[in-house]
Formats: sequence, structure tokens, C-alpha cells
Amino acid sequence: MTMKRIWACVLAVMLAVILPVSALALTGTSASGNYTTAKSGSARDYVLSFSREHELGNNDTYPIYSAPALNAVRGANGKASMHTSGGGDSAGWYGAWLLMRYEKSNGGYRVGWVPKTELNMRSIQATRNVRFAYWTVALDQNCMLTDDPLLESEILAYASAGEELTYLAYYCYNGGKEYAYVQGELDGRPVCGFIPFDAIAW
Repeated sequence: MTMKRIWACVLAVMLAVILPVSALALTGTSASGNYTTAKSGSARDYVLSFSREHELGNNDTYPIYSAPALNAVRGANGKASMHTSGGGDSAGWYGAWLLMRYEKSNGGYRVGWVPKTELNMRSIQATRNVRFAYWTVALDQNCMLTDDPLLESEILAYASAGEELTYLAYYCYNGGKEYAYVQGELDGRPVCGFIPFDAIAW
């Protein structure tokens, strides 16, 4: 292999590593409130709580969106889907969207949104709505945004210290790591996910 081809390969590898990271610029969306008034204590008043409240159709597959919008970022390289044979838990409704949590094949789980029009529900035992804070918060450290707050096996985006995001709710699974559920934009598309709770400048 000639030196020219070696350098071409090295450049290709560098671009493959650099470009996806540079594209992951997370930008906050407008929200009510101001991050200077947000307190970590009151932030824990808005809790994501999941339970099995809906009986879903058997052997159905539903598209999963990171945020309640059809143009939202989707995990699994844009193919995130929930198979009802594995079951799933819901946190509640936001308009015509249901926030779901389901187990993935690697032992982690994904949290995401399903549009009501896609759902094949046989019974609805509860009709609660999710309760969000909608505060603008600033980050005081670099962090990653994931839709898997158990294993963090998939990263949707990277956020930098000083960026502003919309704080939605608090989440902690079985006394484990504390997360903030936040919303922002990724390349102009809405995205929701989890960042470390202490990454926010409370």
C-alpha cells in the first residue's frame, strides 16, 4: 500500500469519527421559566414514573420517537421500535402521544414516544398525563444525552457546558443514578432524553 493510500485511509477514519460528533450539537428549545430560578429540590417534584397501565395488542411493533413529534430524532439509527411481545410500561400521555419504557435485547431499556394513531390498545386502565416542568436550564458540565437510562447503551447526542435545554422531569430507577429528562434540538429536530441530574447548573 502506497503512502498516498495510507493517508487517504487515515483521513477517512478521522472523518468518520469527527463528523458524527461535530453534528451532535444540542441546542435548547424555548420554554417557560428561567434556569436561574430552577432548584434541584423542586426539580424532583416532577417525576417520571412508569407502570403497566395499558394492555397492548399482541405481536405489534410500534415506532418509537425520542420526542412527541413525527420529525423527532429516533434511536437505533432512526429505526427504534417497540415489540409488544416483550411488554412495556407507560408514564402517561402528552396530547396524542404515549411515553413508553421497554426492554431492549441487550438488557437495557429505551424510553420514547408512540403516537396514539399507531397504538393497538385492547384496554386502557388509566389515562394519566405526564407532568413536566418546562424550565430552561443551563449545563455546568459536558454530558451525553441517552434514551437508555439503565445501561446508557445508546447516545443520542452530546451537550456542552453552558448550553441551555428544557428541563422536563426527574428520573431515578431503583435508587440508581439520578437523571434529568430534558428536551432540545439536534440538527433542527426535536429530541428528548436523559442527562445526569448533576450536569445541570442548579
